[in-house]
Amino acid sequence: FYIKGSQAKDAAGFVGSNIVMRTQTSSDQVRALIERGVPLYVASPGRVFRTDELDATHTPVFHQCEALAVDKGLTMADLKGVLDKLAVAMFGDGARTRLRPSYFPFTEPSAEMDLWFPDKKGGPGWIEWGGCGMVNPNVLRSADIDPEVYSGFAFGVGMERTLLLRHDINDMHDLVEGDVRFSNQ
Repeated sequence: FYIKGSQAKDAAGFVGSNIVMRTQTSSDQVRALIERGVPLYVASPGRVFRTDELDATHTPVFHQCEALAVDKGLTMADLKGVLDKLAVAMFGDGARTRLRPSYFPFTEPSAEMDLWFPDKKGGPGWIEWGGCGMVNPNVLRSADIDPEVYSGFAFGVGMERTLLLRHDINDMHDLVEGDVRFSNQ
């Protein structure tokens, strides 16, 4: 599985000489860019595999949904607006997002996305929700899209973490361990 910061081939989830477990769903986005062209607005849900230890907020196998928008004139302000609207749709009127600078190879600039969660146990506060950024011009070029004409943004969130937040669940174990008592609630 993927080990953050590792350059070793076997650290990226190789299960055979040329088979790797998917660590993100963004590969679907590149295919959509090449096959559908621009403008493009697409969501890519799927199961992903990481080396994260199972703890209260992480699991090594989870479902992720990444979104990609490529069109003329898209900006970081558009990305922030979409994230805020998604937060309100998922968590209610008091929810909002903030962006913290980060690094992802396929976006520039990149950010970690935090969610202001007014109704979380223990009182209101910020919680990490996912990653996002403006599509790196080299990604557009690789799909024969002129970055002088088109720009884009992308973001991704874990569905299990979204469920934790939405239903005020404190521990990822409750979602993934199959306890019937929890499932029947």
